[in-house]
Amino acid sequence: MKKKFILALCFFSVAALASEVKGTLMLKGSLKSKVLVNGVMATCKLKVDKVKNLLEEDSLGYPGYLARIQINLDGSDFERGIKVKLNKDLNVINMHVQNGVKQVKDLEYFSAADKVTVTISSEGRLVSASFPFEQQTIKCNF
Repeated sequence: MKKKFILALCFFSVAALASEVKGTLMLKGSLKSKVLVNGVMATCKLKVDKVKNLLEEDSLGYPGYLARIQINLDGSDFERGIKVKLNKDLNVINMHVQNGVKQVKDLEYFSAADKVTVTISSEGRLVSASFPFEQQTIKCNF
């Protein structure tokens, strides 16, 4: 009886610690939306060029992915003479490091150096992107 209890406890503890990754890939393509920046309505465009395997696994054995993206922010207010312009090409990955342990997150890609995060849906479609611009963080929802 004692052995059965210990065996059952082991199965439940392993299931509780497991983190399921579905392997959702970011889809290639581009989306744009409108966002208010410094009082100016601007167009925020995010384009996904490439998505490839990092050939590196997290602590649970799930593969990480790298996506090559372009972020464009464009808007102007001629009356006030304000221009909003940003063009950035960068790489984002879905392998996060938490407490010194690598962990793949299906729906969240980031670039630590550029302070950019990109969120996707469970189907791989772009949901949002946030990035710094002139001492503020811009969030584009698609």
